[in-house]
Amino acid sequence: MNKAFFLFSAIALLGLGCTRNFQEEIPLPDPPHNPFDDIEYPNNENPLPPVDSNTFLGLHTYVFSKSCNVPGCHDGTFEPDFRTVQSAYNSLVYHPIVKNYPTGPLAYRVSPGDTSQSMMWHRINRHNPPNFERMPSSGNKLTPQVLQKIGAWIMGGAKDIYGQGPSQSSLQPTCYGVVGVLPNQGDFRVDTARGPVFYNPFMTPADEDLTLWFLYLDVTPAGDSTLGNFLTYNKIKFSTDPVDFSNAIELNMELTLIPDFFDSVFSQPAGFPLPHYQKVTINPAVLGFLPGQVVYFRTYVKDSDHSAPTEIPENESQIPLQTYFAFIAL
Repeated sequence: MNKAFFLFSAIALLGLGCTRNFQEEIPLPDPPHNPFDDIEYPNNENPLPPVDSNTFLGLHTYVFSKSCNVPGCHDGTFEPDFRTVQSAYNSLVYHPIVKNYPTGPLAYRVSPGDTSQSMMWHRINRHNPPNFERMPSSGNKLTPQVLQKIGAWIMGGAKDIYGQGPSQSSLQPTCYGVVGVLPNQGDFRVDTARGPVFYNPFMTPADEDLTLWFLYLDVTPAGDSTLGNFLTYNKIKFSTDPVDFSNAIELNMELTLIPDFFDSVFSQPAGFPLPHYQKVTINPAVLGFLPGQVVYFRTYVKDSDHSAPTEIPENESQIPLQTYFAFIAL
C-alpha cells in the first residue's frame, strides 16, 4: 500500500516537472511589424517667429510678464493683473483706477492715445513716494528703449494683440472708500483703525451703533463723471464669509439729499473734502455678529447705463479690496 502511494506520488511530481519545463521551452512569437517604425522624423523643428516687441503681445512677453508678474505684486494679488496677456490688457485699457491722485485724478490706467492721462505711464516714469512709487516695485527702472515702446503703444491707440483698437464701454460705478463713524460718540471715526496697512479690516465696538458712509463715482458713456447722488438700488450685505454672500444680511442704504463731506479716499487723506451720499447705520451685536468676528460687506448700486446693480467688491475683486470693506467687532 505504501509502495503504491510513493510510486504514484513520484510519477505525479515527474509529470509536473516535465510540464513546467515543456511550457518554458515554447518560444514566444515575434510581434507584428509596426509600420510607424519606418517613418523617419526630422530632428530639426521650425522655430517660432519672434514676437514683435512693439505690439502689446511683445510688451507682455518681454516686459510685463518678466518685470511685473512677480510674487506678491501683479501676479493676481494686485491689479493690474499681468499673469496673462488677456488679463493684462483688460485690467489696463479703459480700466478705472483704484488708487488715484487725491487732486487731479485720472480716469483710466491706460487712456488710448494719451500718455499724460494714463496712470500706468505716470507710475513707470514718476517717483512720488509714499503712495506713488515708480514701478516696477523692484527698483529696477525700465530702460529708455522699453519706455519708448510702451509710450508708442499708448499713443498709437493701445491696440490689442490682434491689432484692433479698444472700444470704450459704459463703466460700472466705482466705490472709492468707506468712512465709519460712531454716531453716539460724536461721530468718532473708526475706519482708519486698520492696523499696519490700509486694506486691513477696521476695528469697531461690537455693541455700538456704527454708521458707514460710502464715496461713489460713475462715468457716463460720454465720459462725464457723476457722484453717488445719481445712483439707485442702494443696498448693502453683511457676511462673515469673504466670498459667500448667499445667506448674508441685506439692508437698504439711505441716499441722502445733503451729503456728508470727508477728507478721505480709501480711508486715507484725500487733500480736500469729498461728498459721501450713501449711508447705513448698524449695530453689529444686534445683527448677530460676535466679538472677534470679521464682518465683510458689499454694496449694490445701479447707474442709468446698466440694467443690473453693480456689486462692490465682488468675488473677482482683489483680496486687499475685499478685506478693506470689512470690520472686526470688538
